[in-house]
Amino acid sequence: MILTETLAILKACLEKKLLTVLFQVMNTIHFGMRNIRKTLKDRMQYIRLHTPEYILEIEHLCSQESESQATQYDSIYYNGLLSNKAAINAAKNTLNMAKMVAEGKVQNGFANVRPPGHHATPHVPNGFCLYNNIAITAKYLLENKLTERILIVDYDVHHGQGTQRIFYETDQVLYFSIHRYEYGKFWPNLEESSFNHVGSGKGTGYNINVPLNQTGLTDYDYLSIILNVLLPVAYEGEMNITPAFYAHLIHMLGGLAGGKMLVVLEGGYFLPSLAEGALQTVKALLNDPSPPLEYHKNINSSVIDSINNVKVALRPYWKCFNQVDPISPITDIVRFDRFNYHVAVHRYFGVVPEPPFPTSGGNPLNSESLFSMHESKVVYLRGKYNSLQNIVGYMENIHSAGHEPGPGLRIQEVQKRVQDIMSKFIEYELLKELKPVEFHHLTHSADYLEMLWSSGPKPQPDLYWDTKSRKACRFSCAVLCQLALEIKRSSIAHGVGIVRPPGHHAKSNSGGGFCLVNNVAVSANYAIDCLGYKKVLIIDFDVHHGDGTQELTYSKDNVMYISLHRFDGGKFFPKDPAGNYMYVGEEKSAGYNLNVAFENAKMSDADYLYTWIKIVLPLAYSFNPDIIFVSAGFDAGIHDPLGHYNVHPETFGHLIQLVKSVAPVILALEGGYNHTTTSLGMVNCVKALLGHPLPFPTIGDVKREAALAMAQSISAIKQYWPIMEVNKKLDPVIRSQSDFDDATKQMSKIAITL
Repeated sequence: MILTETLAILKACLEKKLLTVLFQVMNTIHFGMRNIRKTLKDRMQYIRLHTPEYILEIEHLCSQESESQATQYDSIYYNGLLSNKAAINAAKNTLNMAKMVAEGKVQNGFANVRPPGHHATPHVPNGFCLYNNIAITAKYLLENKLTERILIVDYDVHHGQGTQRIFYETDQVLYFSIHRYEYGKFWPNLEESSFNHVGSGKGTGYNINVPLNQTGLTDYDYLSIILNVLLPVAYEGEMNITPAFYAHLIHMLGGLAGGKMLVVLEGGYFLPSLAEGALQTVKALLNDPSPPLEYHKNINSSVIDSINNVKVALRPYWKCFNQVDPISPITDIVRFDRFNYHVAVHRYFGVVPEPPFPTSGGNPLNSESLFSMHESKVVYLRGKYNSLQNIVGYMENIHSAGHEPGPGLRIQEVQKRVQDIMSKFIEYELLKELKPVEFHHLTHSADYLEMLWSSGPKPQPDLYWDTKSRKACRFSCAVLCQLALEIKRSSIAHGVGIVRPPGHHAKSNSGGGFCLVNNVAVSANYAIDCLGYKKVLIIDFDVHHGDGTQELTYSKDNVMYISLHRFDGGKFFPKDPAGNYMYVGEEKSAGYNLNVAFENAKMSDADYLYTWIKIVLPLAYSFNPDIIFVSAGFDAGIHDPLGHYNVHPETFGHLIQLVKSVAPVILALEGGYNHTTTSLGMVNCVKALLGHPLPFPTIGDVKREAALAMAQSISAIKQYWPIMEVNKKLDPVIRSQSDFDDATKQMSKIAITL
């Protein structure tokens, strides 16, 4: 029934282009469901993970249909040999789909199979699972040299103890599980499902459990786990979750492994949400825009504890934790500042079930009224999810060629920057996938420009202007405004603005740093004042602080400005002390301005990527904007003559890949003066918006100066955004419940004595 309803909704709801790829998945499933030869050798070809004796035992169990034999296993059922055949086919279908992905025949896949598999061990069926589909597939891919490393992300509400046990001692498979635990009181009631079980031998550090100890957790609780644990590690090596969350997760993982991803059905027993979750997953695999999450400002305190418990357990094995998250030994584990510090305590109150196990009545059913309420929620959410396809629009400022320095004036900001970007778009065959957006005059921005400079700016060493510059600036603003308008009309999902001159240094009454008019700030105002956008996020990764954008948005609470830039104690251009981390906004806008001010080191890929994951993404999701403008300056890139940083072009693409699910994105060209780095950086950003596989950056160490900059920015912004409360100083020791109880008793004795 799960298969039937899921496929019915997929077939009914997916657009034509989605059905084409879905057919490939369906065709694979159909192929796998042909009659297989009933020989042990043939079965072993697909389920070699399990021993021949086990395969014969399962076949015997199914053929006997004995309820008394079923009581010896926890939560399994079968109805004759059809159950065994279905389980073998589920493993076979999963393996076939994975082979297609690994061999490059398809980019990714969705295996809609049952029975599930992640509870089955090589020798014991468990939890509706006879054969471990995922583990069988992973073992096959590794043994046949189709891949060298595999990441398994398991977000079934039950812990996949079978998968964990199979790969517990290998470093070729990283197993990551988010599951309901309740300190062992929730099935499968195992202590090994806790955070301190991190693998053994070569596999130490490659098993990650995030046990959840409260129910009713939301999209944002799960999102916080993904941002603080899964993404940092992945780039180095009963809940209220809406179907939209699965789409966001797929997009955030899309930058890994060249985009090769296989999604395999495990559990899920409320059929309306299961089907909608499957639909949103397939749409995300096909790179359709993510639907909105159900917004929640606060993160559950037990989730914050779980995240930090995992960090403490994994800190010895992963650079992303030991180089970024500060430690601070705590002696008094009862009385300490819990807002800024964390003590990891392992608690287990579960009881491992013993046979005989019940064969019926063990799983509670929703009442009719509760079922109706949950079903209505799914229908409501489905109505919010639009069917917009991933159309990326682009506009080039055709008048920017008129803005050129005069004879004899040597300056880096020239028209060849734009020409090289367009040449790379052609070389990488991106133009045919982008939708040209037709230009319309926007009188609002034109009037604004006329008011700003009726006579032109005063000449400066880093600023030039002639009679054609006015038109170039007007059209740069108009390009971004037009893209925002097309997004509002739902004719495109994202936009790319190839504009110059840049703008983020232009202030209300002055220009500077090659910038005459602040293109992004003007467009953000236009989006709010004229297009009906309520909240605008501006993210600026130009190596220079966007002092003009900060000034123009500093008093606003409907615009958030986040800047990652080189600061060097205020000695690096624009040499404005307001670029430091403590400038967070004023009065009602406090918390809506954030500077990550890098100091005195040559920042590279790891520094930018982990800053993005640790700070930019959580704030972006918490602000919950309607649209994002990215001030895309590539002068933090390698070989830039002004920035002198070491960020590679592909890393810029990964930044966009990670943020594009938050809201529609408009890329606005800012700086970047090594033309090759700039053009390739923009190519990778556009490829991310289009859903192309991205080259994987080389992730080195996070510099101490970068970790310090992150810590300073978090300390400045933490009080305004609850999602940042997960960032704490960690006591490095994992304590037991008895340690905590003993400390509490000792404190009580001291209190009585006093």
